[in-house]
Amino acid sequence: MTILVPALRFYLVLWLLAMGIIFLQGRLSWTFFFPTERATAATHLLWGLGGALLLIALSLYASRNFGWAQQLDQEFRRILVPLGSWQIGAIALFSGTAEEVFFRGAIQPLLGLVPTSLLFGAVHLIPRKVFLPWAAYAAFAGLLFGSLFELSGTLFPNTLSHVAVNFVMIWLLNRSEPDPSTQSG
Repeated sequence: MTILVPALRFYLVLWLLAMGIIFLQGRLSWTFFFPTERATAATHLLWGLGGALLLIALSLYASRNFGWAQQLDQEFRRILVPLGSWQIGAIALFSGTAEEVFFRGAIQPLLGLVPTSLLFGAVHLIPRKVFLPWAAYAAFAGLLFGSLFELSGTLFPNTLSHVAVNFVMIWLLNRSEPDPSTQSG
């Protein structure tokens, strides 16, 4: 069974919950999601792409140089391969958007940057030793995404960054051959 349908259902519920919280907080507006001034939008676009490039570069470096990252790649390959480009795009768009609207848009204004980043890492913790580094990476990514949100005052740069990271990393998993030395069985 493909992961696509259950993932999209989960992220739709998370997005709806986040939108409800943001509405109840009285912060639901277009400018909360996207800057309206062209120069500001361009700056936020560059921040989002820069954040994505940093996280992608760190992920690729780790995957090429550390056994724990290669094991993570194998685990994610079992879950996320094979997917077509449109499926990868849908998962990246829904997961990145829903998680950013929930964690940065709804939760971070209540808890603050560091607690929200740690919570973001904690929810990425799957109770298996191989996934511990992923939770730490998610906490770091949450700190970066949260900082982009704090700097910009909108969800645009962090959401763009999150969607781009998810798309590129899942796309690369689907286009690369697994390392035979890290496969079990």
